[in-house]
Amino acid sequence: MAKFNKILVPLDGSNNSIRGLDKAIEIAKGSSSEITGFYVFHLPLAAGIKYTQKMKDDAQTKAIKAIGPAMKRAQKAGALFKYQTGGGHTGSEIIKFAQRGKYGMIVIGARGMGGAKEAFLGSTSNYVMHKAKIPVLVVK
Repeated sequence: MAKFNKILVPLDGSNNSIRGLDKAIEIAKGSSSEITGFYVFHLPLAAGIKYTQKMKDDAQTKAIKAIGPAMKRAQKAGALFKYQTGGGHTGSEIIKFAQRGKYGMIVIGARGMGGAKEAFLGSTSNYVMHKAKIPVLVVK
């Protein structure tokens, strides 16, 4: 398998995102690959909706719940792990972050949702898979 120096793993606290992290750890094992866990805060979509302190606090709590266990898991496995957060539309934030950070690969967990494509991949993983300009591994 090709060596990737920087692997991006979107995290949302779900078992699916942890499966993606586990696969990234496996890929990174035995090399100096760095894994970045990336959590995206969901920001209000409608213009004019104020992002309140309670919304910020809730988002921060969710990020900690997603990133904390992932960090412990990666450290226990001996993987180089760091984390970042972003805010906005999850799929497009993942794509922008991967491009800015010059990541070599995205490893993302999939989950079943409604709809034809989403039934197999999940809307975020489907979006990332089709928009990314780098290799994307979707882990089911």
